[in-house]
Amino acid sequence: MRVRRDFPLSLKVKLSVLITSLVALAVLLVGFSLLGRQEQALTDAVTKRGLTMAANLAAGGKSALATNDDLALNILVKEAMHDRDVAYVVFADEKGIVHAHPDVTAIGRAVVRPAGLKPPGTALLVQKYKTAAGADTIDISVPLAFSKTPLGTLYLGTGAITAAVSQARNQAAVITAFMIVLGLGGAVALATLLARPIYRLMDATDAVAQGDFSVSVPVTTRDELGVLTESFNRMARSLREKEMIKRAFTRYVAREVVEEVLKDPEHAMLTGERREVTVLFCDIRGFTSLSERLTPEQVVSLLNEFYTLMIETVFKHDGTLDKFLGDAVMAVFGAPIGYPDHAARAVKTALDMRKAIAALAARRRAMGQDPFEVGIGLSLGEVVAGTVGTEERMEYTVIGDSVNVASRLQDRAKPGSILLTRRTYDAVRDVVDAKSLGAMKVKGKEEEVEVYEVRGLCAR
Repeated sequence: MRVRRDFPLSLKVKLSVLITSLVALAVLLVGFSLLGRQEQALTDAVTKRGLTMAANLAAGGKSALATNDDLALNILVKEAMHDRDVAYVVFADEKGIVHAHPDVTAIGRAVVRPAGLKPPGTALLVQKYKTAAGADTIDISVPLAFSKTPLGTLYLGTGAITAAVSQARNQAAVITAFMIVLGLGGAVALATLLARPIYRLMDATDAVAQGDFSVSVPVTTRDELGVLTESFNRMARSLREKEMIKRAFTRYVAREVVEEVLKDPEHAMLTGERREVTVLFCDIRGFTSLSERLTPEQVVSLLNEFYTLMIETVFKHDGTLDKFLGDAVMAVFGAPIGYPDHAARAVKTALDMRKAIAALAARRRAMGQDPFEVGIGLSLGEVVAGTVGTEERMEYTVIGDSVNVASRLQDRAKPGSILLTRRTYDAVRDVVDAKSLGAMKVKGKEEEVEVYEVRGLCAR
C-alpha cells in the first residue's frame, strides 16, 4: 500500500508551471520582437505608398494650381480620399491659402497644420505624428514648382498605420494565446512524462520500506532517471537476495545470529575459513525398532517433535543447525559467529537436549506412546567453515576431523549419555561435571580417543 504524501505543490505541477512560464516568456519575447519589426515594416510600406501617391497628385496638380483651376484640384482631392488609407489631401498656394481640401469650408483659408510639425520647405518632408485620437499618421509635404517657380505645397496624410498595427497586435495576441495554451498542454504532458518514473520510484520505495523486495520498476528512459531506476532495481535485488539469505539461514541459526552475519556476510560465511568450533551430534536411540511399531504418520509426528526441540535448544545457545540426518541432527558452535565459550555453549545445549527429551518421553509415556532417548557426542577442533556446493544449490557447513569424531562419539553414546573428547573437556572443565571413560577406539581414527561423559554442570 502506498504511503500517502501531501505536497503543497506536486512535482508535476511545478514542472508544468515552470515549462509553461518558459514557453510563455519565449513566445512573448518573440511576439514583441516580431511585432516591432512588423510595425516598422508597415510604417515603411505606408510611407512608400504615400510618397507614390503624393508624387502622382503633385504631377497632376501643378498645372491646375498654376492656372488656379480649383475645380480640377478638388477633383483630385476627392478621388484621393476614396482611398481609405488617406487621411487628408490639401493643395495650398505659396502664400499658404488652401485651394483644395476634403473639407470645402477650409478652401480659401490659411492652411492649419497639426501642432509640432515642421513647416514645409523647398524639399520633400516626411513627418510622423499622433492625432488627438491617438492615431499614428504620416504627413508628407511636397513642394510644387513649375520651371523652378514655386507654386505651393501638397500635404498628404496617411493614417493606416494605427489600424494596421492594431490588427497585427490582435493577430499576435491570438497567436501568443494559442501558443501559450499549446505550451501549457505540452508542459502538462511533458511534466507527466517526466514525473511518471519518479512516482513509480516513490511507490516502489514505499513497497520496499514495507518489506516487499520483489518490486521492480520498468526502465523507460535512457537518461539520468533511467540510471536512477536501474540503480533502484539493483538495490531491490540486493535487498531481496539478502532477505532470501536471511530467511533461509534462520532455519539453521537464531535470527540474532543471522542479523550479525548479514552485517558482514562475505567475511562471516561466504568464504571458507579455518575456525575452532565445537561440533554436536544428537541421535534417537532405537529409532529403527521404534519406527517399525509406528505408522508413517506417527513417525513423521515424532520426528517433528524431536526436530522442534533440537532447533529450540540449539538456537537458545546461539548455535548453528548444520543439517538433519534422518533421526539425528548436527549442530555447530563457533561458526559462522565465533564465540570464545563455544564449547560451553555446546555442552549446555547437549544438557538441555537431554532434559527436553526426558520431558518429551514423560509426556509420550503419559499418553500411552512409546518414549525414546538420545545419545549425544561433542568434539572441539579446527574445521573449515563456509558455503559448499554449486551456484544452483549451496549450504553452509563445516568440514574437518572434529565432525567425524563427534559423529563417532554419538554412535558410542548410550541412551541419555553425552560424550565428549579430552580437548573439549579441557575447554569446559570449569563449568562441567564429567567423568573419564578412558581411551576408546573410534572408527576412522588410528589412535584411540580419550572420552569423557558429562553428568551435569558444576555446582556454583
